[in-house]
Amino acid sequence: MRSTTGYFLSTSAAALLGMTFVSGIVPAQAQDSSCKPHQVDVGSTKVEVGCKPLKIAFLSAATNNTYLQAGIKGAQDAAAAAGATVDVFDGNWTPQTQYDQVQNIIAGGSYTAILAEMNDGNQACKILTEDAPKAGILVAVANQTLCGRASNEGNELWAPGTLTFVGGSQGRSEFRQWIMSIAEANDGPQKVAVITGPDLNANTANTDFALADVKDAHPDFDVIGVIRTDYSVLQGNEKSLPLLLANPDLSILISNYSDMTRGAAQALQQAGMGGKVKVYDYGGNEWAFGAVKAGQIHSTNTVTPYTEMFKAVEALAKAWKGEPVDRYIPLPTTMVTTENVDTIKPEY
Repeated sequence: MRSTTGYFLSTSAAALLGMTFVSGIVPAQAQDSSCKPHQVDVGSTKVEVGCKPLKIAFLSAATNNTYLQAGIKGAQDAAAAAGATVDVFDGNWTPQTQYDQVQNIIAGGSYTAILAEMNDGNQACKILTEDAPKAGILVAVANQTLCGRASNEGNELWAPGTLTFVGGSQGRSEFRQWIMSIAEANDGPQKVAVITGPDLNANTANTDFALADVKDAHPDFDVIGVIRTDYSVLQGNEKSLPLLLANPDLSILISNYSDMTRGAAQALQQAGMGGKVKVYDYGGNEWAFGAVKAGQIHSTNTVTPYTEMFKAVEALAKAWKGEPVDRYIPLPTTMVTTENVDTIKPEY
């Protein structure tokens, strides 16, 4: 199976990633002539739903790490529970790829809903908040906001034209609180390196905003370098090692995703700086939990990719049945240290 763009995640590719499609749970069928559809208010307009099968196109930012794969599993499980279908489109970290995918999804007319995790929420603003609802497609957004709302908080993360936004645990306020707590826990001058994801990514922007907020409050918290990566272990290692070698007096390393942290932790060992730099992680995957236990990193903050996408599909299913859905569905985060690491479980 392939999409018309060639970016559809095939069954064989899914098998390589340990994933299983739920396509086929609800057979394709015409709208039931006896059904009475209802309208869902998405803020700027209304979308008529309820009679055609709930067939979801999941626009995943990419598929190449365990966070994204956990989210895909969450979407699939929620779709199975709701009697819906979900097909995964691999965005490959490329905004234009995803934009082309949305165009083809709308033009094709076979999908009744979209679950959007966009690499560039500004580029995708109009097509998802105006074009999709005009075509009768209900849109739920998760993880990455649309329409320049990345730095907003609460209900302002939701974009009119869409059903709901699920996320917030990686928002500006959460990152600000996290990095502020690091600065407050480390008195005096600090030399800090920060690792983030790619440009245009909302989590990257929110980390940048948070760093600026913390710098204003703690001038001695000196960020000497911010490294952009594709969220992989490999780039976390390769891109952090030169910075470490050039700054042997580094005191703190901050990473907003655990795979990058893992690569950077390897680089610290390569640079002979293991145990000399406090490492703070945001991601909370299985490796990070183990690294906290082993004293390899100071702490990790949890994120919940499975729950995120499960709740997004669940929201679409509720709207399909005429049940109310909140504009904003927040996700919590918990700091994991040696004191509580055995009482919490990672989602990926």
